Amino acid sequence: MSTVRVLIVEDDVVDRIACRRAFAQAPGFSCELLEAESGQEGLDIALREKPDCILLDYHLPDLTGLEFLARLAADQGEPQPTIPVMMLTGADSATVAAEAMRRGARDYMVKDSDGRYLDFLAGAIDRLLREQRLIDEKQQAERVLRQSQKELRELAAYQEKLKEHERTRIAQEIHDELGGLLTGIKAYISVAIERSGEQSDPLLNDAAKLAQDAIETVRRVITDLRPSVLDQLGIWPALEWYAEQVAQRSGLRCSCNITPAAMALELDAERSTMLFRVAQEALTNVVRHAEASEARLLVDRDGDNVVLRVEDDGKGIESAGLSDRESWGLFGMHERTRRLAGELNISGKAGQGTTLQLRLPLEDKNG
Repeated sequence: MSTVRVLIVEDDVVDRIACRRAFAQAPGFSCELLEAESGQEGLDIALREKPDCILLDYHLPDLTGLEFLARLAADQGEPQPTIPVMMLTGADSATVAAEAMRRGARDYMVKDSDGRYLDFLAGAIDRLLREQRLIDEKQQAERVLRQSQKELRELAAYQEKLKEHERTRIAQEIHDELGGLLTGIKAYISVAIERSGEQSDPLLNDAAKLAQDAIETVRRVITDLRPSVLDQLGIWPALEWYAEQVAQRSGLRCSCNITPAAMALELDAERSTMLFRVAQEALTNVVRHAEASEARLLVDRDGDNVVLRVEDDGKGIESAGLSDRESWGLFGMHERTRRLAGELNISGKAGQGTTLQLRLPLEDKNG
């Protein structure tokens, strides 16, 4: 049986003696009693000794019970006291008891004139401590869960950086190796066609066309992997260029409007990449799923945030699509956003299109 350390803050010595006797006579209850005659003395003992719980009388010579709760929470640097407190009130103090519970007291007992409350005091403290253990276990589980989520997000961010680095490397190798080979092949075919003059072999013309198609395919693959315009010219020209590419490839009317306030911003590489990838995924979803004829990409500045909106006039995404865990593209956009403390909202109505809005802080708010 473990010993419970109880601090009683009570200016009436008779009441303190009565509590001490009640604890000593309670079966199966082992108690070490700490005593304070004033609120300030109780606060000093609570911070120094860190008792398991506190029995607090409302009427103290220097503080009320409510003031004691507020001071204890402030001294602990918390919104409410972390040490469980049981308030001892008079028979006509239901309002005070309710206010004490709101301020952080875990329970209260009415001090009746006959002292019957003393018979239930040990059991009430035992119940209070069981509840505190449950609270502590829940808080510990929540801390472990938050730490796990933090580590998973850090891992995802690290993997995303590796993926972007690998995309850049592969795009460069394709450009240097495969792109160079195809360009050389087309050049040889062009020379062969020139030498053959008017009697050129149709097969050579077909081969030249195939080589050109292969070169265009390589350029498209490189663009999807890592558009060079993003690294060379920055995020805003990259978004305008990508909107043009989407329009050319899909036939979708796709416009890009970046306000002067946004254009004046210089985003770091991580934010630039995130903004581009979200816009890329959003427009890809429009082309594949929205059945739209028009898409609009809008960028503006709102205080310390850059705001990206992608709107379409398609069939509109439904709520089920927003919560579908198989929608990994949407899930990925949300994760990219969270890593930089951004907010991503997607809304849509059947037959009225879909709107994606990303609000991205210009400074890191995640610490």
